[in-house]
Amino acid sequence: MVIWRSDRINIKVLQYQVVFGDLEANLERVQEVFAKENLKGTDVVVLPEMWTSSYDLENIKQHACHHLEPAKSIIVSLAQEYDVNIVAGSVANMKADPEKVYNTAFVIDRKGKLIYEYSKMHLVPMLNEPEFLAAGRDKVNTFMLDGNTCGIVICYDLRFPELFRDLALKGATSIFVVAEWPMARKSHWETLTRARAIENQLYIIAADTYGEIGDQKYAGRSMIVGPFGESVDEAADHGDATLTGRLDGSEVDRIRKEVPIFDSRKREMYHFL
Repeated sequence: MVIWRSDRINIKVLQYQVVFGDLEANLERVQEVFAKENLKGTDVVVLPEMWTSSYDLENIKQHACHHLEPAKSIIVSLAQEYDVNIVAGSVANMKADPEKVYNTAFVIDRKGKLIYEYSKMHLVPMLNEPEFLAAGRDKVNTFMLDGNTCGIVICYDLRFPELFRDLALKGATSIFVVAEWPMARKSHWETLTRARAIENQLYIIAADTYGEIGDQKYAGRSMIVGPFGESVDEAADHGDATLTGRLDGSEVDRIRKEVPIFDSRKREMYHFL
């Protein structure tokens, strides 16, 4: 299952505190965060979930983007200015129906082209998301970044291992998890992130926010985990942080040969996948 297509790619995950319910402030904030980073030699920059508004759900229609705008234009400009691919976290987003707001992740390549978007399908009952957000109806798929096969999921999706296995079977060697994960369940975040990497033998790049935002306290602890479950880099549970890591395709290939779980699967014995 050797499917890596290019040399190693350099990742930066930006952990910072999102402003509650203020689209304009958050658009300015993301530009400030990029401006202070040294992005020379970086291939991919990763942002957290709902970075345009956080979970101001009661007012989410006021903060929502429309077909990803104006957030998309800002990210396109940053991608072109700094010559990086951007896994642009997710934003509150209206599409054709003005009554529905989705939690939509999107990816912009270094030329400024939108190459993938995904709206969160699993909404969090503990945070009353289904009352304010619409669940995405499209299945997850892979996309290419600098010739490498990647996937992206959003926060609560981390609790659904079948989603990750689906992406792995479609060829993903890296999966981005963008999140605003609550501090109350921080231990789950750490355990599940590592588990998803180990059981699928791929890189998990997990970006979270931190601190008290609105009526929630978020866990921080952004992580890059390698295909054998090893920590490539990780942040504290509080404070701005920049994680760096190099995603090495030869390491994915090596692990999958040493422990050949994909060859050992017994599909005829399972009721799913």
